[in-house]
Amino acid sequence: MITERGIIRAVEHMVTQRKESTGYTALTEMGLQRFAFEAVVLRHPDSFSAEAVAGSRSRVPLTRP
Repeated sequence: MITERGIIRAVEHMVTQRKESTGYTALTEMGLQRFAFEAVVLRHPDSFSAEAVAGSRSRVPLTRP
């Protein structure tokens, strides 16, 4: 996906899906949600679309940059 879309568009695609990715679920279960794409988007909101930021916020509302 990264090769086809580029890194920003690939991340945006992942965080705007209705269902959590298996990677997000695994990271959350291990207490490593700070490494999830959603957390990256919330740390760098100016680099992503408003839709990606909103999707990330809805999934991890307590993530701190």
